[in-house]
Amino acid sequence: MEFLGALMKNHIFLMSLTVGLGLFLGKIAVRGVSLGISGALFTGLFLGALGYSVPNDYFTWNLMFFVVAVGLLAAEDTLSVVKRYGIRFVVLSVLVTGMGAMVTLLLSMVFSGTASPHMIAGTYTGALTSSPGLGAALEATGGNPDVTIGYSVAYPFGVMAVVLFVQVIPAIFRIDVEKEKMRLASEKGEKAAAHGDSRHSSSSFSLLSFVFCVVGGTFLGRVSLPLGSFGAVSLGTTGGALLFSLAAGSFERIGPFSMRMDKKVLSAIRTISLGFFLAIVGLNAGGGVVKAFLDHGPLLIAIGICSALAAEFAGFFLGYYVWHINWIILSGAICGAMTSTPGLGAAIDATGTDECSAGYGAAYPVAIVCMVLFTTMLHTFFQLR
Repeated sequence: MEFLGALMKNHIFLMSLTVGLGLFLGKIAVRGVSLGISGALFTGLFLGALGYSVPNDYFTWNLMFFVVAVGLLAAEDTLSVVKRYGIRFVVLSVLVTGMGAMVTLLLSMVFSGTASPHMIAGTYTGALTSSPGLGAALEATGGNPDVTIGYSVAYPFGVMAVVLFVQVIPAIFRIDVEKEKMRLASEKGEKAAAHGDSRHSSSSFSLLSFVFCVVGGTFLGRVSLPLGSFGAVSLGTTGGALLFSLAAGSFERIGPFSMRMDKKVLSAIRTISLGFFLAIVGLNAGGGVVKAFLDHGPLLIAIGICSALAAEFAGFFLGYYVWHINWIILSGAICGAMTSTPGLGAAIDATGTDECSAGYGAAYPVAIVCMVLFTTMLHTFFQLR
């Protein structure tokens, strides 16, 4: 037992064990629906609830590798998606973030007095898994600790909601994912034929170019955009790395850096980093889930789940049934509108293609700004009551 206890204190062993068990869990299918690589998240939550965790630096490291790989893989498709759906994705981002804020506001009124209003409002940023939103909430409330509690309680359930959403929606609404992929490929083929196929063959993987995107994305993520009385917003590490990689990957070369790299190598990096990223999210959130039940009961969790699901379904019905956006692109766009990187990973895994990343990249920037605005409005409303 001492030997096993020592092993479980080894962070590399713990993360690898979590990923391995998660992959086994992900292979279990119920009526054709399985968790896939997202099983690592739920295994992590279980082990985290038992008291295991790892330093947050592992989270940032794997997240950075994941978003850079995703950005480089999706770069060639993102520009065409923005051109085709541009204004729709702006509206989609406003709707998804706005619906989550509205449901949070309504539920906070219904359960007024049960929990701190700032704690309830904090669940909004956790439900939509938005770190920029959390930053705006803390600024708007002068660093009120209730905000962080609400965020921490709702976050793992917001992650679970979006991960399960992209997995089960095709089964519930009978969306043929393979047919959607074929339709998307056909649309892209017709466009390429009409304008001439401008795609370039990829070269071998360049570690130097990959590091260039990591460094450039880190710098971009720290640039702040002033929003007047609402403060300022920045893309953060995740958003900066993703958008820098999407932009850089649209060029064949940038000076000495070759940006069209071997897609098999990038896909391998994406898969490895995603598995460990989801495992770490679960490990570090599992203890908080238990504490949430003990300290605050199911109320904040229920509000977080309701906010997340309302936001997701609003985006789904508008995008799929009103605008008839291809599910592959829409699944990524909904995750982007929620600023949910774990959701993007689940969407890639569920659809079996990186092309949903183009929708994520198109919706993400507007969603970040909306999260900051709606979060600030929520907390300003509570301060005036």
